[in-house]
Amino acid sequence: MNYKPRLVTERLHRLLDHFPIVVISGARQVGKTTLAAHALPHWQSVVFDPSVDVGNARADPDLFLDNHPPPLVLDEIQFAPELVAALKRRVDQSGQPGQYVLTGSQQWSVLKTASESLAGRAVFVDLESFSLSEIGGAASAEHWLHRYLADPGGFAALPASGHCLTRTPYEQLWRGFLPEADGLHLDLVGEFHRAYVRTSASRAVTWMSPFGLGHTHTSVHAGGIASDRIRFRSLASVMSLPLGR
Repeated sequence: MNYKPRLVTERLHRLLDHFPIVVISGARQVGKTTLAAHALPHWQSVVFDPSVDVGNARADPDLFLDNHPPPLVLDEIQFAPELVAALKRRVDQSGQPGQYVLTGSQQWSVLKTASESLAGRAVFVDLESFSLSEIGGAASAEHWLHRYLADPGGFAALPASGHCLTRTPYEQLWRGFLPEADGLHLDLVGEFHRAYVRTSASRAVTWMSPFGLGHTHTSVHAGGIASDRIRFRSLASVMSLPLGR
């Protein structure tokens, strides 16, 4: 699949010129890892795993960072949360911008840990799925609203231009806007979306318990999600809260 430039690429580079850590956050499969690989081709990258302590990053985060000097991309950082405190110490000592890029699919973990521990040291890039201009290969680094505010008269005088899509609106709606589905054959798009929903639902249910939202025994099938039992412990307290106007 050919890489399609993302609108946030220029902003990512600009943030790295001024801040030591940039966190790329977003939903699964929106292209966080791909963006980092193409925007920062000469940076070393480490991908973490939930079942394997890659490079002993969880056991000895300081030694891991000694063995992997910046500039460094830390992908799926939610699987190595022990690194956050060590990163904080490193950037405080050096004070140099453009040292680390963190990415993560589980926004709850990344945003909660990074925003609390790296306050004032990290900035965030929220990556969304493809826009129509990105799909059509006409991505502009400058948002249309910025161009309008800079010169409303000139913007209004510009000729109308449509997006350079080579497919029908119906096909685009069927494909959706996730990068992985954009390059698939039409007969495989449905399989991709079924797998995406299945995996995402399973992870979401798994992540509910640590946040006190409930206890579940869940079976996930290709045709849908069958939940044997979902019990929300906090339902009673939520229902008893007064309603605001």
